[in-house]
Amino acid sequence: MPVRTAAGSRPAGRLPVGAGVAWMTVRLIRRGAGWLALALACYVVVEVVTYERTYPDAASRQKLAALSKDPAVRMLQGVPHAAETTGGYVVWDAGWMLAAIAGLWALLTAGRLLRGEEESGRAELVLAAPIRPTRVVLVQCGVLGGAALVAGASVAAPLALLGTGAAGSALFGLGLAGFAATFAAVAAVLAQLFQVRRRATAASAAVFGALFLLRMAANSADPRGWLRWFTPFGWLDDLHPYRDPNWAVLAVTLAMPAVVGGVAVALRTRRDTADALIGEPDHARARLRLLGGPAAFAWRSNRGMLTGWLLGIAGYAFVAGTLIATVVDYAADDPDYQRILESLGWDAGDVADGFVGIMGVLIGLLIALYACWRIGAARAEEAAGRLDHVLTRPVTRRRWLGGHILLTLASALLLALASAAAMWAGAAATGAGVGLADTLAATLNPLPVAALATGLAVVLLGARPRLTVPGSAAAAVAAYLIETIGPALDWPDLVLAVSPFHHLAAVPAEPFELVGTLVMTASAMVLAAAGCLLFERRDLTGD
Repeated sequence: MPVRTAAGSRPAGRLPVGAGVAWMTVRLIRRGAGWLALALACYVVVEVVTYERTYPDAASRQKLAALSKDPAVRMLQGVPHAAETTGGYVVWDAGWMLAAIAGLWALLTAGRLLRGEEESGRAELVLAAPIRPTRVVLVQCGVLGGAALVAGASVAAPLALLGTGAAGSALFGLGLAGFAATFAAVAAVLAQLFQVRRRATAASAAVFGALFLLRMAANSADPRGWLRWFTPFGWLDDLHPYRDPNWAVLAVTLAMPAVVGGVAVALRTRRDTADALIGEPDHARARLRLLGGPAAFAWRSNRGMLTGWLLGIAGYAFVAGTLIATVVDYAADDPDYQRILESLGWDAGDVADGFVGIMGVLIGLLIALYACWRIGAARAEEAAGRLDHVLTRPVTRRRWLGGHILLTLASALLLALASAAAMWAGAAATGAGVGLADTLAATLNPLPVAALATGLAVVLLGARPRLTVPGSAAAAVAAYLIETIGPALDWPDLVLAVSPFHHLAAVPAEPFELVGTLVMTASAMVLAAAGCLLFERRDLTGD
């Protein structure tokens, strides 16, 4: 099976067919897997360094662990185990976030490989070789499992090098790899059920969200702890890699991807290529709404994913709102914690507004990441060849891309408003006394950063299309990390000024920073205009 390879590499045509498919799959996912490994490793390093700087002694760490007794904290972070150690703290504080990042990447990549390639017709070219469809699915699932192991190793290696313990680090890395591989296998099964990639992806995301909610229910009270056995998030919570590891949980975590992946292979035998086990009726009435222009069609095509982002971010904002009262009570009872807050720039006398401001900035990062993905959806239209058909009509490139930019900014505003309402509702449910005006100010405050992320993504779309999402998302995360850990590590002001988050005030605890907002908004407009010009002057490119 002739497959084009990089210069100097061995031609895939000289390999066995199965090995050729594996090599092709590696080439398709290697960039994404590399970015994922780098992001996870950086996240771990930041977590370890920040923890050791902020909580240098056993007394401060024990007090931090006491915070976990609150049900709201347990629902989000999980039940702590060995949280007074650096490794145990990282697993408790960052484990669920690392797992979410790896799991989402795995299910999205699996959907692209196992359904997207069929939807585009490229899978038929692979099956023209003497290879069975079931073997293709098996090989692709195997490559995804290898990528999950790479992701786990990218977490285990820095943890071990930073002195948290080699054995515990390896166990946590294995657990994380099994977690990611499980969701890749789940997406592989759903790719056999649904004929359209976006439906398979939406179903995978729904399963992901439901299992996360199940984990929150399991952690809300000890009598419900048995529910953790029914969710991969719960398996990771019960792994306990740094003290008294649960080997049964590890066995389940590593065995489940093979079992679910085997189901995906078996289901592949029951359908034809480009078909699905759940068919769609061909006699349904045509839905012509939102087909009058490229911007309306872009809204129609991506509103499902916007709904998913909205529910996820708003859900996180609600949980953050429920934590406000807990943080305020904890700070009032612990002078050491008050000093820690002051070292981070908080006003210890107004902890509630300070916490709301910090959560608003974090939600701003999530909205910025959505903006990067949204411009990436425009890139996906080009890569799939659909844009060619649009531009043959009386539609200019500028109008098409401008519509995507306006939709991105409007969607970012919608996410900010929904997050503010959700955070206020969470605070009201626990009697925190935070007003809706405060949460609105906190979530609207970082929107200029989301606009900057949009502008950068547009520039990359015009100059380096393949980097549209990974480049802009990496820049947004790096900017957030600079602002988060830079002050604690006494980084120079010149370095901190690179981050746009550094030029935001901690609204509502501090007055709104008008000058910084105007500069960032103007910069975003310049970037977007430059990106449009670059896009108009280059050729359209495929995937």
